[in-house]
Amino acid sequence: MKKLLFVFAALLMAAPVTAQEFKENVHYEVIAKEGTAKPEIKEFFSFYCIHCYRFETVAAAMKEQYPQAFSKSHIVSHPNLELLARGLAAAKLFKKEEPISMAIYQRIHDQKKQVATTEELQAIFFVHGISADKFERAMKHPLVEKQVFDMDRDMRAYNINATPTFIVNGKYRLRIEGFQDSDDFVADFVKAAGYLLEK
Repeated sequence: MKKLLFVFAALLMAAPVTAQEFKENVHYEVIAKEGTAKPEIKEFFSFYCIHCYRFETVAAAMKEQYPQAFSKSHIVSHPNLELLARGLAAAKLFKKEEPISMAIYQRIHDQKKQVATTEELQAIFFVHGISADKFERAMKHPLVEKQVFDMDRDMRAYNINATPTFIVNGKYRLRIEGFQDSDDFVADFVKAAGYLLEK
């Protein structure tokens, strides 16, 4: 991606510290005066971002802890990225977001192969029981169109230029680098999101 916030491995090797007190401009920053109408945590990511792939454990913990608030938003700044954003939205229609997302990540990062065409994406859906006909209809579905539009709108509104980026209530941006000395990065990062949800 354009910029990478950190090297994930460095976090795993960071010196342990005691439980964190979450501080503005250290663990999070304020990016807007007003927040969203309802609580939400958005992870902006790209399937092509290796750090996003490694951050899947964090995303899973977020979803488990805040199932009503957490969602993922793929960046839409290039035709190929738009294709994957559309694929993510289509996978949600079939309630197969997690397995299809993991298959895309694995193809790109483990198998070192591209997902650059509709045919390559369709092949992944087919492995997960989605026929070519259903895939084609889903990719053009109005709900998918709306989700892709919303992803693009939010990416621009929050000026997303690095992945992964976590925005809470449309008002706070979690600062990943602020947790580099955490003794339990995932737990503290998820806890910070919950703190900001209620702030």
